[in-house]
Amino acid sequence: MSLKTKLILASCGPLLILLVVGLISIRTITQSSKALERIFRENYDSVAAGLAMKQAILEIERGVGPLLYESSADKAIIDSAVLRFSQSLKFQQGNVTLPGEQELTNKLTEYWKIYRSQLETFVQMQESGAARRDSYKTGLLPQADAVLDAAQQIIDINLNNMISTDGQVRQQAAETNRDVIALVLAGIVLAVIFVIIIGPSMLRPISYLTRSVKEIQQGNLDLVVKARSGDEIGQLASAFNDMTRSLREFRRTNRARLIRTQKATLSALNSISDAVIICNPEGIIELANDTAQRLFALKAGTTIQSVENDRMGELFERARHEMRPIRLKTYDWAIQVFKDGEEHFFLPEAVPILDEERRLIGVTLILSDVTRLRKLDEVKSGLISTVSHELKTPLTSIRLAAHALLNEKLGPLTPKQAELVIAARDDSDRLYRIIENLLDIGQLESGMSTVELVPVSPEQVLLNVVEEMRPSYVDRGVSLVLDLPADIPQVLADRLRLEIVFTNLLSNGLKFTLPGGEVKVSARLDKGAVLFAVEDTGSGIPKESLPHIFEKFFKAPGRGGQQSNTGLGLAIVKEIIEAHGSRVEVSSTPGEGTKFTFTLAAAGRVSSEMRAL
Repeated sequence: MSLKTKLILASCGPLLILLVVGLISIRTITQSSKALERIFRENYDSVAAGLAMKQAILEIERGVGPLLYESSADKAIIDSAVLRFSQSLKFQQGNVTLPGEQELTNKLTEYWKIYRSQLETFVQMQESGAARRDSYKTGLLPQADAVLDAAQQIIDINLNNMISTDGQVRQQAAETNRDVIALVLAGIVLAVIFVIIIGPSMLRPISYLTRSVKEIQQGNLDLVVKARSGDEIGQLASAFNDMTRSLREFRRTNRARLIRTQKATLSALNSISDAVIICNPEGIIELANDTAQRLFALKAGTTIQSVENDRMGELFERARHEMRPIRLKTYDWAIQVFKDGEEHFFLPEAVPILDEERRLIGVTLILSDVTRLRKLDEVKSGLISTVSHELKTPLTSIRLAAHALLNEKLGPLTPKQAELVIAARDDSDRLYRIIENLLDIGQLESGMSTVELVPVSPEQVLLNVVEEMRPSYVDRGVSLVLDLPADIPQVLADRLRLEIVFTNLLSNGLKFTLPGGEVKVSARLDKGAVLFAVEDTGSGIPKESLPHIFEKFFKAPGRGGQQSNTGLGLAIVKEIIEAHGSRVEVSSTPGEGTKFTFTLAAAGRVSSEMRAL
């Protein structure tokens, strides 16, 4: 027997009972409604006819009343009332429905004939006065009372039947309710019986199948579900067996494929000089190549938090929480190790491993061997420093000579000579600034130049820089606006280097803002720090150039501006701000302007924190 058949059988009993109850209820209600309607209509019509006949007799009496006082009778009223009585009596004769009603109707008909005969005699009497009144009292009036009594009896018998019919309907309704309740109880009992008998045969295999599925879910793919019936549940058990058989085959082939992949991957990783470590989300190392094991003692089964070098643990935590690759570009983060008696440097990098739903399933740590690149960078920095120092001395002499010639201390100059000397002076000054910037960047990158953080007034720094830069802004026709609240606190900064930052940012804004534009410098308190902003209404920076704007010697293509640009100013700004423990950010919309922002710690907040420690 199939599961579908069992379900149909289990529901047939209650459905049959409900069907029977519904049919009985419909039939009873329909019959009661029709019977009640018919009975009430017939009885109501008889009552209405009786009342109409009584009303007609009363109108006849009113019409013959004037004859008692020697006046003429109202023939119109009498004839109309006689006609209505006759019509009502004829209707009653055809609407006899109750036992005894026919006898009352016949008696009423007989009384009416006598009354009508006496009425004609009374109306045609020639006597008047006392004789007419005696005839009315002894003949017509008693007969009228007899007619009224007979009509009233018809009315009473129909009214009584209406009342008794209502009681019968109520009784029939009560009986119907009892029948319906009995049938509902019988349906409930029958349904319980079906559930007790058929329910276990349906639920038992389902429970067994559920337990089997839970074991398969826990990894027991060798389990075979026994198909104990040939219904749909048995078919489902067979399907589960087929599924586990396929899963066992997949597991076997996938395990072989995984082993091949792991060995091939490990062989490839062991062939490179970089150290590669793969961790799970908890930081347990699952795979490490030979370089990682030999140089950093990183083995599978250990945790990344147990590594002696804290930088690797920090990188792992950042990649796990930020869900993005963490790549370090400066050699300050390089890890120093000794290999075969030689010094080597490895720059760490952390890359999160995400699944299709972008959930973290692991982190790859890569320690790239940057020994050669570090040495080349040191050579480059040393060469730039050496060349800059060597160029500085003769360049100073050239500048002094140009200034001496322009001051005409050695004699007057012709206009053409003055023009050439001015060009030489400007180019030498520009070359001197480039050399100074190169030396400054080299010192910052090498760590030889340190910043001295002391409480500095932002207002005083900005006023000095703005006043120094204002003539250049006036000459170019660009507005320079300073927006500085009166309650801005002091910041921890190196005063001279902070002035260099604002000078470079304002020079940059002036270069790329056309006459009539505006450059605005502002500062405001932001979460215990001071947020500085320099924004202009210039040509803006193309989107593709924003990631490179702080690189040395980089010049964004297509930017407006008529002044020369060495590409070192923003690089110096970046190095100085990072030396202060902060970060400079840039946002720009081409054609609308550019905005540089950075924050510096408020001196008061840092002092209070130190006191609390």
